[in-house]
Amino acid sequence: MRPNSRHCRPGGYTWGVLSADVPSLSGAVFLKNVSVFRREVGDEAVDRAFAALTREHQDLIDHAVSAAWIPVTAVDALYTGIAREAGRDLWTFYPDVVRIGISQTLRSVWKALLRLTSDRALIKRTPLIYSRGHSIGTIEPTIHGPGRATVVLTQWPNMPALRRLGVAAGIQATLEVAGRKDVRVTYDDTNDGAVYHISWKP
Repeated sequence: MRPNSRHCRPGGYTWGVLSADVPSLSGAVFLKNVSVFRREVGDEAVDRAFAALTREHQDLIDHAVSAAWIPVTAVDALYTGIAREAGRDLWTFYPDVVRIGISQTLRSVWKALLRLTSDRALIKRTPLIYSRGHSIGTIEPTIHGPGRATVVLTQWPNMPALRRLGVAAGIQATLEVAGRKDVRVTYDDTNDGAVYHISWKP
């Protein structure tokens, strides 16, 4: 997995232009998650998972840089392989990885977010944070009262289950880093995304 910037251009790769229709995760988010996986399970498990991927997925991941978009098919194949090689349950392990990665990013890149004291102001930032990490989908947040909100994600038909889980973990991490307590996020699948039900201690 060797990042190489000469293979990357904004929105895709020079050696194989990435279509805007391909659901993708930002390289910055992907690389942060991989670093967390390595710290949690060790380099050997990550490298074995990478070696088990198809050549196409290996090529996409091997040239990943922060400014690139990485197809979620390749991302999720690697994450699934890491959990398998490490003997971990992906569905309980992956949310922890997301929360750690987002917490580190918010504390370093999005410091201004931590200064938001209004729940409404904080929730209103979620579409911007989401768009920085995903090439597809839009989200619309709604505050229902103290400690209650809904985030509706649309325009992602056939959204993979692991992506729905990742977004839920990301929402939870954002609120926790901003100082909200007892954050809970559940979600319902929809035909073109998901509906996230969020609560926290007012």
